[in-house]
Amino acid sequence: MKKIAIFGGTFDPIHLAHIKLAETALEELGLDKLVFMPNTVSPFKLDAKISSAKHRCKMIELSIQHNLRLDMTRYEIDKQGISYTYDALKDLSSLYDAHLYFVLGYDSLVAIDTWYKGTEILKEFSLITAVRPGIDNQLGEQKICEYRTVYGADIHLLNMPPFDCSSSRIRELCKKGKSLSGLVADTVEEYIISNGLYKD
Repeated sequence: MKKIAIFGGTFDPIHLAHIKLAETALEELGLDKLVFMPNTVSPFKLDAKISSAKHRCKMIELSIQHNLRLDMTRYEIDKQGISYTYDALKDLSSLYDAHLYFVLGYDSLVAIDTWYKGTEILKEFSLITAVRPGIDNQLGEQKICEYRTVYGADIHLLNMPPFDCSSSRIRELCKKGKSLSGLVADTVEEYIISNGLYKD
């Protein structure tokens, strides 16, 4: 059976830490493919101002165009409305007919048991994450141990070198008119500038 990872998120914008995490997951776990899944309205960001799906999807396409094992699905975009991870993973596992992994941030992983059907995600799907620089790992280690013991969770911690980068930092730099070199793909920076994104 194929091994495919789904990497969900807002990706506003996608940056090089996202790409590095994806490429590390492909190699360390021998995945056939990793699929970025931009969301529409995250249940955790109902009040946030998010760039249009058109812009976010285009920036993902620009970022992954040179790696054939990276892909993107518009599943959540086309579905519209509030999207829950468990429902998306169930639908996508049928669609891809593959063993599905779910990639998520470390801070999201340690709170996943509070999500809608979060304990079901822990029982039914393999999870992939990486520790972000400057994060206190003690709570995370305790939670991961708990998830494995209580739910039999299959959790993979990537051996990824530190890469301190976030979408919020990039948006702040854009507001100040500063360079994004080394944070996003050159084509993404050009797209952000030409479309006047994140100026206010």
